[in-house]
Amino acid sequence: MSSLQDLVNATPGFYARPDSIISLLEIIEDPVVEVEKLLPIVNHDPGLSAGLLKLCNSPLYGFKRRIGSPRDALVLLGNLTFARLCFTLSLEPVLHNELPGYDLDLDDLWQHCLITAYGSAFLVKAIGLSELRDRAFTAGLLHDIGKLVLDHPLTENTSLVQGSVSQKNEREITGFDHSEAGAALLESWDVPKEVSQAVRWHHEPLKAGENKRLALALATANKIGNFAIAFNQGSANVEKWVENNFDSSAFPMETISKLAGIVSSKNQNIVSLALGPGL
Repeated sequence: MSSLQDLVNATPGFYARPDSIISLLEIIEDPVVEVEKLLPIVNHDPGLSAGLLKLCNSPLYGFKRRIGSPRDALVLLGNLTFARLCFTLSLEPVLHNELPGYDLDLDDLWQHCLITAYGSAFLVKAIGLSELRDRAFTAGLLHDIGKLVLDHPLTENTSLVQGSVSQKNEREITGFDHSEAGAALLESWDVPKEVSQAVRWHHEPLKAGENKRLALALATANKIGNFAIAFNQGSANVEKWVENNFDSSAFPMETISKLAGIVSSKNQNIVSLALGPGL
């Protein structure tokens, strides 16, 4: 059985740290976001520039004039929102993948991570911890990145899995689960410890120690994200589901219900929810 680091090293596209992603993350972590650091990263990444202009010229933002350059977008959005948006878009090629080992189609992981990112940030902001909002959003985007690490060995052993892949299946086949794998990958990128530890414990948030609050937000948003399709199809009563699956020990029930309702109503256009203005 391979070591966890061997699995990380063998993951396609992860043999080196993705510098544009990490550079943007470092900028978001800086309380003073500097323009001269932002624009070169975007301008040197044609795919990111194109995605940014496409999004900013879409009805989602509704700008009255056409955005013709990243600098135009930065002026209209502001430094921090621009940096957060670019960071999110830079992760789309990484997370917008089919994962046959998990039976996930092209959009599944990306949309789930967007929902979880939005939800994590919403929860910490709702309880007055706005200083954690960007780290919560980042942790939400990255919380299932370990599935990319484990997908190949799971794909080679699909006959051992009955139905959807569980953490037990992951450990039986690879020796690890996706939370461990994701944290190991993020630590190799030197992602802030609060983020990697929230990812590591997003299925067991009470084990996250000093990062418990962030892990609890991530765990709650992740659970809501997993039920988003059921909400949208009308096969689940949102308030009843929240009542049966949560208590008020982590977050007020009305806050969880509000988030679940938002996710339910926006599930068909999750990009507008996660990347739109106002978070």
